[in-house]
Amino acid sequence: GLNHTGSGEFTSTLYDLVMKTAIEKLSINYGGVQYLSNAQADWKSTLGADMANMKFTFKENDLKVNDLKLLLDGWVQMPENSEDIRMDLKFGTPANTFKSLLSIIPGAYTKDYNDVQANGTVQFEGFAKGTYNEKTYPAFKLDFKVGNADFKYPSLPLGVSNINVDASIALPSSRLNDLTVNIPKFSLKIGSNPLEGYFNLKTPESNPTVDMKLNGTLNLGELSKAFPMEGVQELAGIIKANMTVKAAMSQIDQAKYDEVNMAGTFGMSGITYKSAGTPTVKINSLATSITPQRVDIQTFDAKLGNSDLRASGSIDNLLAYFSTTKTMRGNLNFASTYFDANEWMEPAPADGGVVPNDVEEPAASAVFDRWDFIVDGKIGKLKYDTYDISNLTAAGHFTPNKMDISNFGLKFGGTSDLSGSGQILNAWNYLFDNQTVAGVIDLNSKYFDLNQFMAEPVAVTATKGGTPAPPPAEAVIPVPENMDMTINANFAKIKYTTYDLNNLTGQIIVKNSVAKLKDCTADVIGGQIGLTGDYNTQNLAKPTFNMDMALQNMGFREAFQTFATVKALAPVAQLIDGKFNTKLSLSGGLGKDMMPDFNTLSAAGFLETISAVFNNFKPMNAIADKLNIGALKQFSLKNTKNWFEVKDGKVTVKPFNTTVGDIAMQIGGSHGLKSDMEYQVLTKVPRKSLGSAANTGIDFLSKEASKVGVNLGQGEFINVRFDLTGTLFNPKMGMKVLGSDGQSTIKEEAAGAVTAVIDKAKDSLTNMANREIDKAKQKAQEAADKATDSLKRLADKKLQEATDKATKEAKDKIGEKAGEVLGDQGQKKVDEVKDKLNNFDPFKKKKKNN
Repeated sequence: GLNHTGSGEFTSTLYDLVMKTAIEKLSINYGGVQYLSNAQADWKSTLGADMANMKFTFKENDLKVNDLKLLLDGWVQMPENSEDIRMDLKFGTPANTFKSLLSIIPGAYTKDYNDVQANGTVQFEGFAKGTYNEKTYPAFKLDFKVGNADFKYPSLPLGVSNINVDASIALPSSRLNDLTVNIPKFSLKIGSNPLEGYFNLKTPESNPTVDMKLNGTLNLGELSKAFPMEGVQELAGIIKANMTVKAAMSQIDQAKYDEVNMAGTFGMSGITYKSAGTPTVKINSLATSITPQRVDIQTFDAKLGNSDLRASGSIDNLLAYFSTTKTMRGNLNFASTYFDANEWMEPAPADGGVVPNDVEEPAASAVFDRWDFIVDGKIGKLKYDTYDISNLTAAGHFTPNKMDISNFGLKFGGTSDLSGSGQILNAWNYLFDNQTVAGVIDLNSKYFDLNQFMAEPVAVTATKGGTPAPPPAEAVIPVPENMDMTINANFAKIKYTTYDLNNLTGQIIVKNSVAKLKDCTADVIGGQIGLTGDYNTQNLAKPTFNMDMALQNMGFREAFQTFATVKALAPVAQLIDGKFNTKLSLSGGLGKDMMPDFNTLSAAGFLETISAVFNNFKPMNAIADKLNIGALKQFSLKNTKNWFEVKDGKVTVKPFNTTVGDIAMQIGGSHGLKSDMEYQVLTKVPRKSLGSAANTGIDFLSKEASKVGVNLGQGEFINVRFDLTGTLFNPKMGMKVLGSDGQSTIKEEAAGAVTAVIDKAKDSLTNMANREIDKAKQKAQEAADKATDSLKRLADKKLQEATDKATKEAKDKIGEKAGEVLGDQGQKKVDEVKDKLNNFDPFKKKKKNN
């Protein structure tokens, strides 16, 4: 816990701030190094606060971390509207012993620390003066000395002796290249094994120059018997070093190997490390040799939990490791028979300590920003999440935050395969710092089963058409936000639920939580599908799609059984045998099951019937029964092209003309995705085709015609309008006889057939007038003239009434439908969609990329 109190004259711009701070557990981890772990800290201080200049001066302070006392003197200033931190500080230890210093080493400050036997002297002092920000560092110096020190814990059998350190780290300016590290000697002895050496570094940025030596043996088993290892269940193995390096990086870059002194070996054997909550790590062997040209990793053989790993390689310029700007070059070969990635994906357990959040750690990817390695790897079997991946191979050139992958390959579940090549940018920053990854990947596969990636097993419940339905997704599949990837796909065969996609090609661009599909095509259920558009999860609660889709040479029944969109928009497809083409533009929202939300669906497009035979189509059966024409019960459409639109949950089909046998028809209307249909069928039926049974055929039509004042007479054709409502399997039918051989009702005309009705009405009335005139001529010229004038006036009157009424009804009907389907934009919007779909051809031959 953290306890803090403070007091001062906060209303003034100049005052003394008196503070007391106590921290029960303080942990500091910086750059992957644990400097403090669960340390106890007490700080009593008086700060002179100059709020006008945001300057704080240390007047009196008493800081203690575990058993180590520290002194701090000077000031810190943080100017407003600036990222600079200015300072002039001095720090040191007032007459501390080695035991006090030992207490701050992570893990050393145990409950029985008072009983630890420790000897030796310590000197620790330094300063920091200047400005710290993103680009500059303050000048600083740190001097640290330990002389003739040793310690032993009462509960452990071994101790550590002959501890000597003389170190000085200095940066005399704000330029990091001026940094020097000077450790003329260090030594220690654990049990019977000594370890000693020295280390010097200068000009780390421009020309890293190192003079170092490390010689000795570290027995980890003896270390565990000399130093408390809380949480460590097993520690064993030998680390041996006998190496000398005296060289500048410029000498290696210029191949002046005769001026370079780099020699020796470094190795490990029998290493075992086991701690609570982590897999056991075993390094069976590591052997390296050092020469002026390179560091050769001759062998590396390890067991990491359940995984095995073997590697070899080389580092051509080891000194680049000591620079923040130079790049290490080399090569790495690795292999594994079995690797369980799941063991290493668990988050590290929290230690419950207080971690300062005002210290900016270096990016975890920084070390990879300085890699230039040629990599070749093989993994026989990889366990990742719930997936079993086998025969994984990868080869490429990894440069700072850039991967050129010459080839990779793998298998999923023993049957699915993937291979490819490409380039990935900013990969390390993506993995470690959640930055954006970019690149271009070419993916190929002979066979890929998507079912194994679904959250639920493949459903076995059959649809009405007999084909198992796709399993529901467990949740919306998010498109990564921090990606800018282009994937060029070429899959010979993809398995999805129970059907196969063959010869799938296309491009997928993943960027800013949007997946854009470009010219994606595949062979499926005997036809072809083409897609261009996007899937958007920028609002994960309301994912959307905007897609142009083409289906070519597709079977009606097969499409109904396979595609949810066809099933919703065209349920009649389940009753049709034949083939069709379609192009449509559709957009809307998606549900959590990744299926379209039909309440938000908007679509428009063309449907072209190549051949379509309707079987057991109840609406048409009802018409066939009324007309007593059996041929209508199995009618067909061929080479028709129809425009349809979807809006506000309704599918509207623009009226189109067709012929069924010798019956001319005009069909149009709408049906709701969750409501009844409203279709109108205008028919021109040859009298000779009508049956003569009572209450059907011509008998039925004559009775219906008389109800509305229409005389069918002896015309060759009878015009009938059918109004279809209800549902596909429970239709309701209304009808109206319009006339015979052009005869029309004076009260109403059929919308959509205005000209034909008017012409027929005119012809009929004229013929009637002529017949009356002929009769009148037999009596007298005066009577004939009178009859002629009368009939002509009557014909003109009736013709004008029919024209006015039919024109008004047609305008009203067209206006009503245009308002429903098109809204305010009307025909302009339709034309835009039509133009787009006319230019949409995903099946055209694609140009090869250079």
